[in-house]
Formats: sequence, C-alpha cells, structure tokens
Amino acid sequence: MGMFLNSFIRHADVVKMANLAQLVNVIAPIFTNKQGLYLQTTYFPIAEYAKQRGLSSLDVLVDSPKYKPDAGRELGYLDVSATYDPRSRQVYVNVLNRSEKSDITARVENVAGAPAGPVSVWELNNPDLKATHTFGNDKVVRPVTRSAAVKTSGNGFEYTFPKHSLTILKW
Repeated sequence: MGMFLNSFIRHADVVKMANLAQLVNVIAPIFTNKQGLYLQTTYFPIAEYAKQRGLSSLDVLVDSPKYKPDAGRELGYLDVSATYDPRSRQVYVNVLNRSEKSDITARVENVAGAPAGPVSVWELNNPDLKATHTFGNDKVVRPVTRSAAVKTSGNGFEYTFPKHSLTILKW
C-alpha cells in the first residue's frame, strides 16, 4: 500500500484523484460481518496518508541500496515521498523500506533547513510479514507513534528505517 500512496504523491502533478474501489469486504481495508468489523493492516497507511491530502508534494532525491526483483530495472530499497503543509509549516517524509532483511540508515536532508525540535514518528511493521487480522484478533499489526530526538547536522539528520516497514516522519 505504501508504494502506491508514495507514487500518488510523487506524481501529484498528474494524479488529481485516486480511490480504492472496494472499501468494505472482498479486498478491502475494512472487513465486516453481522457481529462487527475489523481493520486490515492496509487500513492504517490509508488513514495516515489521508492526513496529507491537499498538501504540497515535495520533490525528493533518494539514494539507497538497490535490488533487482526480476528481469526489469533495479529498484531502491527505500521508496520515498514527501509533502509540506504551509499552514502548519510541517514536513512529512513517507518511507517504505522494502528490504526483507535489513534496516537501512539514511540521511534525511531538507534544503530549507534542519528540523527544530523532535521528529514525530509513525511506523507500521511486524516481524511476521504474513501477519494478518481476523474477527476477534484485530490487534496483530498496529502502527506505533513516538517522538524521536534526532541529532541534526547541517540541514539534516540520520534515521534508521526498520526492515519491511512503513515510516512517516513529521517535523
């Protein structure tokens, strides 16, 4: 889900509207029955990225280790998009670490200056890549939020993105 949402932001100059065809049941982020509902893990990125709707897409330059998933071209393990909210003067950096085995430390730089104060972190991850929710057991994969004190140098800081995770940094 993170790759699609990042792609929509990176191509905001041409993508004016995008939607998820099924919102409930079948392949949906929300499953229902007569007794209630549960949220699939895909629900959480959709809900979190929705907070960035209407913001300005930022151009990002990404340099990360690469892999070749098939006979096609190489891909970077880090899939990144970023947005800016001029009203609150906040930057969102959305990072999907596609590596199954490695945490990746990357330098996050901002041409307008380094973040002041702590960075808010939203992270979705689970050690089991096949973990899923079911009725009565819908807390298996949940996002965590925290504040991270980052040590800035110049116009940026380093951050380690956990293996197979989706992380949103906000400052």
